Amino acid sequence: MSEMIKADLHSHTHYSLLRIPRLRGDHFFQDSAISPKLLVKLARHKKLGAIAITDHDNMNGVNSFLHYASKYKDIIPIVGQEVTKYDRKGRGWAHVLTYGLRKIPWEIRFKPLPEFLEYLDDNNAVYVLAHPFDLSQSAPAGGYDRKTYKIKFSVLKRFGMIEVVNGLQPKRHNYLAQIIARELDLPGIAGGDNHQPKMVGRCYTYVNGFNEEEILEFLRKVKKSPSRINLKTFGTGSHYKIWSDWFTYLLQHLEHNIRFDIYRHLNIQKQLNIKDPVYDRLFFDTPMLPKILIQAALPYFYWGLQAGLKIWAPRMEQRTTKKELYLFRSLIDYQGLNENHQYSPSELSYPDEELLLL
Repeated sequence: MSEMIKADLHSHTHYSLLRIPRLRGDHFFQDSAISPKLLVKLARHKKLGAIAITDHDNMNGVNSFLHYASKYKDIIPIVGQEVTKYDRKGRGWAHVLTYGLRKIPWEIRFKPLPEFLEYLDDNNAVYVLAHPFDLSQSAPAGGYDRKTYKIKFSVLKRFGMIEVVNGLQPKRHNYLAQIIARELDLPGIAGGDNHQPKMVGRCYTYVNGFNEEEILEFLRKVKKSPSRINLKTFGTGSHYKIWSDWFTYLLQHLEHNIRFDIYRHLNIQKQLNIKDPVYDRLFFDTPMLPKILIQAALPYFYWGLQAGLKIWAPRMEQRTTKKELYLFRSLIDYQGLNENHQYSPSELSYPDEELLLL
């Protein structure tokens, strides 16, 4: 058996785009400030043995990622994708980290959960439920019911592997995921959920293998026999400084995109030479005047955001406390604690009805 290496299994590049459904047309927001080349360089700088690219719902950055990673022998590239599992109304329900596939049909994302996971099983993919207890309304989780805040034990059991350390999640939510993993005997991975350079290398999982396929095979074995092979993880959750840095990098990149598209408006004849298929529809259909106004307002927007974060962060922490109490109550009900707070073992069935919620 080869020596265990450190692998960050959750990273985003600037090819990762978040859809904004309330705007007219297909508008996207750039989700990361890291290029594929920079991701590889940072992984090597942080002494990681492997790094995974898991952009949101696309693999446009894979070729560039593999190209730069192939220049070095001390870093193993892992191709993945953070798939947004949609419900029947087209709304995001869960984020699923998938590895081992080069393409996932868009229509499969709208299938019921059992069919979606069955498709991944049929294609021998490795999949993990990302940040299962993300309590923010903007980022889907999937590990609990949003109306009752009851933990979906059967759904978690069906996934078979969850993310127990996420670099953007508060420590309490990571801790809850670790408790659930222990109670259900689920293996858990660690991923930085990297969106800006300073985050790369903060969280990682110890894996085994000399190449991508060996690492994925190792994860498959862990998933089948979690009690025989114990995954070791390292890392911690987020804090205010990370959010501040993230928004800083995103705004800098946003300004770059606006400048780039203004240049394209002014140089129509040169579009073929500088066309970027990923960003081609981001801002180019927007009139030039709003772009100039947005660019001029960016510094003031950032100052306001900095002030707002100092107010928003503690308020969000207070707001999630009640939700966390509901989740922990759901966990206590599952554990079957009696009135003397002594653990009394009880069997828990995993009804198929929970898997058919979508």
